[in-house]
Amino acid sequence: MDNVRYKILLIEDNKLDQMAFKRFVESNAIPYDCTISGSVSEARHVLGTDQFDIIISDHSLGDGTALDILDLAGNTPVIVVTGAGDEETAVKTWKAGAYDYLVKDIDQNYLKAIPITVENAIRHDMMEKKLRLLSGAVMSTEDSVYITDMQGTIIFVNKAFCQTYGYKEEEIVGENGNILWIGKQQSQNTRSVFQTKTVGSSWEVGFYHRRKNNGVFPVSLSRSNIKDPNGNDVAIVGVARDITERIFMEDEIRSASQKLKKKNEIHNEVAIMVGEAMQRLLAEGNIEAVKRVADDYLDASKIDAEKMELDPQKFDLVSLVSQAMEASSPMASEKNIELKNLTPDGEFIVKADHDRMAQVLINLLSRGIKFSSANGHVSIRVKDTGDELTVEIEDDGPPLDCNKIHRIVNRSDWIKEQFHAGREDLALGLRIAKDLVEMHGGRMWAESSDGKHNVLCFTVPKSCVQRQVAAEISSADAG
Repeated sequence: MDNVRYKILLIEDNKLDQMAFKRFVESNAIPYDCTISGSVSEARHVLGTDQFDIIISDHSLGDGTALDILDLAGNTPVIVVTGAGDEETAVKTWKAGAYDYLVKDIDQNYLKAIPITVENAIRHDMMEKKLRLLSGAVMSTEDSVYITDMQGTIIFVNKAFCQTYGYKEEEIVGENGNILWIGKQQSQNTRSVFQTKTVGSSWEVGFYHRRKNNGVFPVSLSRSNIKDPNGNDVAIVGVARDITERIFMEDEIRSASQKLKKKNEIHNEVAIMVGEAMQRLLAEGNIEAVKRVADDYLDASKIDAEKMELDPQKFDLVSLVSQAMEASSPMASEKNIELKNLTPDGEFIVKADHDRMAQVLINLLSRGIKFSSANGHVSIRVKDTGDELTVEIEDDGPPLDCNKIHRIVNRSDWIKEQFHAGREDLALGLRIAKDLVEMHGGRMWAESSDGKHNVLCFTVPKSCVQRQVAAEISSADAG
């Protein structure tokens, strides 16, 4: 700190003492930039407009005392000087926050003590500020910090430690640090040491610690020794970070990677089958079938890539059902299949993508017609089930297990079976219908109450429902 200039505020009401201080500073070339105030009021004005490294104040001032100056000083160190020193005054000023207390003597030798006292006061102030900054950083960090002595006894913990480990400070201080470690008996998922991936390609060692409630969790832990001025180890500081979320994310990424790999394999298989089917259909001159297969494959690809965008709007689902049945009637006529709309007259208003919901209905009706025997029937009913509408499509085809739909729509062997059976338009249709329903916040499943009929059901959330014929609906449901 040599050759550093300090801003000094001297508060002294005695002119002779003011002059003596200035002469001493000038004659000894002490690097002080001095400002002098002759009273508490003058000092209050100066301190309100400027900042100083240290304040030197006489104890007895014309309009107050050094105790008033201590109230004004804030965090600036104050050295109190008095011409009538006594032990009681010294204790009082120290308790009020003064750094030191000097007694004036007739020969003004006290001035010789001022430079070293100022130096020590500033060093002390800087150290306190560093300690406050360090303490604030340690107490506010989100990492758990604990300090043990060389025998392993915990002597300090920060706030984050208490929150993470579940201990109050008074409960854990004084305990041995081994209390944080899991015992010898541990499962494969709670091994005491493990490796975890960090940013990039590097790895770090992790450990499992134990909370107060015996819960085990993974931590990234660093420890280092604290040394005294002589270089001797006196304590150990540990910094632990709960990495539960990181481990969870690693598992999620690993699982997602495996799913993506499997999904890509299925996608590649389907692409080959679609290409083969389109070549065969082109050779047969069935351009319409080629277009349907191409459209379905494009839609499936958009859904897989999360590029499918919906355009929600309010419309009457019952009216859309009628339109879908009309569009499916030519296919039904080929097999002499009767299409029945069992939904009572009325309006069921939903907020959904009109065209995509039409696609869902047509895909499911087409499936029902394809799998029903000739001269059979396919019926459709819309029901109000509270916050959503349920659509039931019943056909005479082989019943599906209630969970089978979830297993088959993404299986390449089932899709391949549909292509080989000449049901190219159904190969992706069921899968697309299920995905579109789920994109709307609904769900799809299969039912078969009597074992002879197949019922595909799906739900779609509604914005509002206007039921004009509640009695007819209730009666129809009862039937």
